[in-house]
Amino acid sequence: MLDSTYIKHELNEVVITASDNRLIGNKTFFYPSKELKDVTNNGVQLLAGLQIPDLIINPATGSVEKLGGGDLSIRINGRPASQIDIISLSPKDITKVEYISEPGVRYGEVKGVIDITVKRREIGYGISLNLLQSVNRGWGNYTGALKYTSGRSEWMLDFQSNPMWRMSAFRKNTEHFLLSDGAEIIRLENGMKAPNRMASHRVSLQHSYAIGSKLLLNTQLRVFRKNDRYISEGRITTMTGGYEARNDFEREELPIKSTQIDLDVYLHWKINKANKLYFNMIPTVINGSNNRSYLTSEVELFTTISNRGYRLFGEGVWECRIGNGTLSSGIRSLGEWNDASYNKSLSVNEKSVVSALFVEWKQTLDKIQYSIGIGGTAYCVKEPLKHNYFNANPRTYIRYTPATWGGISFIGNVNTVSPTVNQLNPVLQQVDRFQWSRGNPSVSVFQQYETKLEFDGRYKEMSLKFTVGNTYSHKPIMGAKTYIEHQIVRTYYNFGYNNNFTVKAQFGLPIFIKQLTLSLEGGWHRTVSKGFNYRHNYSQPFVNSQLMYVKGPWWIMVKYNTTYNVLWGEDIYSANNNMLNIGVGYTCRNATFMAGAFNPIGNINMKSRDLNAIAGFDREYYVSSTRQLFWVGVTLNLYKGKKRSTSQRKLHNSQSYESISNVKK
Repeated sequence: MLDSTYIKHELNEVVITASDNRLIGNKTFFYPSKELKDVTNNGVQLLAGLQIPDLIINPATGSVEKLGGGDLSIRINGRPASQIDIISLSPKDITKVEYISEPGVRYGEVKGVIDITVKRREIGYGISLNLLQSVNRGWGNYTGALKYTSGRSEWMLDFQSNPMWRMSAFRKNTEHFLLSDGAEIIRLENGMKAPNRMASHRVSLQHSYAIGSKLLLNTQLRVFRKNDRYISEGRITTMTGGYEARNDFEREELPIKSTQIDLDVYLHWKINKANKLYFNMIPTVINGSNNRSYLTSEVELFTTISNRGYRLFGEGVWECRIGNGTLSSGIRSLGEWNDASYNKSLSVNEKSVVSALFVEWKQTLDKIQYSIGIGGTAYCVKEPLKHNYFNANPRTYIRYTPATWGGISFIGNVNTVSPTVNQLNPVLQQVDRFQWSRGNPSVSVFQQYETKLEFDGRYKEMSLKFTVGNTYSHKPIMGAKTYIEHQIVRTYYNFGYNNNFTVKAQFGLPIFIKQLTLSLEGGWHRTVSKGFNYRHNYSQPFVNSQLMYVKGPWWIMVKYNTTYNVLWGEDIYSANNNMLNIGVGYTCRNATFMAGAFNPIGNINMKSRDLNAIAGFDREYYVSSTRQLFWVGVTLNLYKGKKRSTSQRKLHNSQSYESISNVKK
């Protein structure tokens, strides 16, 4: 293992460039230096100082993302972790950070795994706070945690609150309609600023009981609360046959409230050196309301939806070490029960169960590392219509490393995608004067076929990855608008295909000085979407970058990405919006003081398009909180106590669920 730590004294200041790291196949191990631990104040700041090439890290908000997008599983000692968990970590407790670029089938659908190994305290306590507040907008992000350890038990109480209020928002919209009688209508909307609100809160109580590395029992009670209010209003001009017909006023309001409570029970049992068992079970209760009002001089629509739902997630994994390989097998299952009441009169029930069996073999043979896995997914719908489906999901990964500086990899993966509760919802809902929408309880699961060829290389602190990839969805669930009884109705079908081809390159390297690091991704993607009575093409270049400077107690971060648009069905929408984020922080003992700006230049908007021939639109949405937002913040971490090592948690149990909701423009 090469020591890449560069230390020198400049005016009694320690300069940190990077810590030790080791690359083994698709895993990279990072060992933070003592100097880096001394000048950082929480786990996120330490991750930023490690300068992991494949990650984009914001030390102010605590966000850790995969460069180029995709689900990233973040873990502490193997167990799935939240933003609060990472912020509450003391850097001095962190011994190792492991990053897996291509996790196997046993990790589900995630594109990357980062696992932070920390020493567990034998006895002690800690408190952490991360408080961010805008000085010119209604925006704040507040997190905090209390931790107490005694013997084999550890308790933690944490909270997170992310309110956004007085968000001035408006939209510009151009719509066209071709009615069933042949009449052509164009409607122009000139939006007016209206106050919007978004607020999400989370409280968690966690208890962990460990017997060395042999047994770990973790129980966590979580409560999530959401309280949003979206308002859109403006003047509309309706033209028929190219002539201006009339002017009107349009207002749409959607208050949304929801509460989710779950109990996460996890057990890890190390039977012997070769065999391990992991169990996880999470019952969840969801309750909420989703209302809508839409008003013009011609149409008045009022809809109230009350939701109640239950989820039960379970997973069990057996892991066996055989020679220089590892055999993993297991089962995971998710049951969903939803009950929605429309205007206190019409009730809709949805019941479904998705279960999967999987087995995977991993082995390293000199310069070749490979894994072969297969999963079987059974999807059973009991209401509103009965369906039963079964799909096989093979996965293969092979990597050839001809030299220590890099290698080439091939990934082939098949995923099964289930319909959402809103895609199955059979209730007909009116959108505006001309449009209606409803789900289709007859839609079924579909499969996605993903292939990627990657080349990666490293030289000292520089890294490079070049990727050519393709994702093909066969008979996917995509929306289409058709005439039903002379009305324009949007619904869903299993039809055609969606194919996305991507070419991209990633770089990570020091610039000018070793403590200034650039992570840059650039590429191009092209999508072909063929659905019910349509075929569309879309292509776009994209850039995603971060510049990170870490020197002594100071860090400076500049993060920029262009908009990444997605074509699915006939809809083009932004998966990532154009963003420029600048932040600076200074650490003094147990506190870090921060300040920054979000999109300080220009007027950023979010664009979306509907390419449908009989009812399409071209829309721009503006929100005050997405531009020229200036913030200040402070992070405080206090720890006291003795340390010891702890066992690892291996299952992915982060669950976020969808409820039946109103349609909206």
